Amino acid sequence: MIINEQDPHSQQTLGPDDLARLRREAERLHRQLMPLWRRRTLGHRLLLLDTPLGDGLTLYDLVADRAQGDPAEYRADDARLAAVLGALHPEERAVAVARAQSGVRSWAEAALVAGAADPVAAGERVRRKLKRLAARHQQRTVAAATTRSAAS
Repeated sequence: MIINEQDPHSQQTLGPDDLARLRREAERLHRQLMPLWRRRTLGHRLLLLDTPLGDGLTLYDLVADRAQGDPAEYRADDARLAAVLGALHPEERAVAVARAQSGVRSWAEAALVAGAADPVAAGERVRRKLKRLAARHQQRTVAAATTRSAAS
């Protein structure tokens, strides 16, 4: 029942359409205010990466792959990739490898996954260094091809 403020004696009732509209609006607001980790996506609940798994482990420990192996392990068939990754320090290589993982969307996130103290600065530094190393490798490849063709 709605009471008109100007005339308290006149009363109006809500019809079925009004109630349905009010219910839809309440459900929409409820969904908007619900935290992401409480929602369902494709029938499954999202979990926070900080969700404890026992023994001091969290989901983040399972998701974050911090491999720092030999650059040739990543893609032995790509000589350019191995040359560029080989020129990086192990910490920088970990950031580059983390950036290549699915689900990592930025260099800062890759640096965070790799365990950098300042992820934003480290991610940007590795991004610039990789760009510089790739350009230098490309220049050397072109120069080597030119030298070989001139010697023939």
